[in-house]
Amino acid sequence: MPTKLAVVVFILSSCFSVSAQSGIDSVLNHSISFYYAQGVKFKDGIGVAIDYEKAFKNFSKAAELGDEQSVYAQAYLYFKGLGCNQDYTKAAQLFLRGAKLERDNSMYFYGLCWRNGYGVVKNADSAKYWLGKSAAVGYLQAIKELQIPIGENINDSAFKLVQQINNAAIPDKKITNTFNKIRHYIPTSDLISGTYKGFIIQYDWSGKYITSSKSLELELNLNDKKVTGLWIEDKSDSIRVNADLSYDSIRFNRMEYRRRDHYSDENGIKYNFQNANLNLVQSGDSIFLAGNLEMFSSQRNEPSKPIFIVLARADSSLMSTKLHLRTYPNPFNNLITAQFQIPKADIVEIQILTLDGVAVYRNYAGLLEVGHYSLPVKVGNLTSGTYLLKFTYGKQMQISRIIKQ
Repeated sequence: MPTKLAVVVFILSSCFSVSAQSGIDSVLNHSISFYYAQGVKFKDGIGVAIDYEKAFKNFSKAAELGDEQSVYAQAYLYFKGLGCNQDYTKAAQLFLRGAKLERDNSMYFYGLCWRNGYGVVKNADSAKYWLGKSAAVGYLQAIKELQIPIGENINDSAFKLVQQINNAAIPDKKITNTFNKIRHYIPTSDLISGTYKGFIIQYDWSGKYITSSKSLELELNLNDKKVTGLWIEDKSDSIRVNADLSYDSIRFNRMEYRRRDHYSDENGIKYNFQNANLNLVQSGDSIFLAGNLEMFSSQRNEPSKPIFIVLARADSSLMSTKLHLRTYPNPFNNLITAQFQIPKADIVEIQILTLDGVAVYRNYAGLLEVGHYSLPVKVGNLTSGTYLLKFTYGKQMQISRIIKQ
């Protein structure tokens, strides 16, 4: 039988334990609230400049303390590659954690992962299951997704389209269906004006899978390095072009338009052109405009998915005379031959450049008479990779893409 003193000590001890635990919980909750609030502040730019990296760090700290909403936020940033390396696998794993707790947003995104094969092997039944569970609790985006017959990453026509794009518009020797950044290397200010036709191609967040493709036409006019014209997307949506010519590329000034995609309604999402440069790429008697378009939506407070643009000038004749430049074999090992025709006596020079414009070979032929010529070029000391063979004839220039094996 415990003494009265022992009972009093036990009661006081219990009260102290409850009070201590309550204090610990209070501190923990305060820390979670602080880190989560900081994450939201930097993600949405509330009173500060948007900083996805700081947002990711704060959400991660709150997630480590057990906050499930921060786990979702962390997964969301992994999914889109905002403030961290884009990683569908990590995103899917974190979405699964929330989905098991029947969180509507986590179930929705986990369903998207299964539907499109993002971080998991594509499975229609699993996608339907998780999207259905999210829709069942009233999550609007899940309801809309189930009403769409196919996911975003099922676009065979776009895949075939990219395979058909002239390789001259992509300087690096890479798989065609991968999101590629275009480098600056061809200064040709006198070749801008004209009508360009082609495609605007949108990729998923990883930049590996094509999700949509639309026709695009650009009508451009150059006047003292100022480029004006008309941007016509899908033969209907149009906006006025306001851009500058910057050495070898067209740099669009801040332009705004609405863009429709798999997840937007018929009105589309409002975007601003943030980093939009189209670079000139010349191949034979054709000229291309190709590049990456980066946009930002103030409506969603985040950038767009990766967008790649490739256009060919409708009037593809670049030179008043045909030079019939041909380089072979291509790819080559140690020796490549440049074969060309001179229709009128003039100065000729041949250079081989890196994609950054550094000359690694130069042969100044001087004045050549009318006729056909062949110049074997031995460049066995070059490292493997993609180069540019620059052929200068008088005031004219032609560039061929060559590959050293």
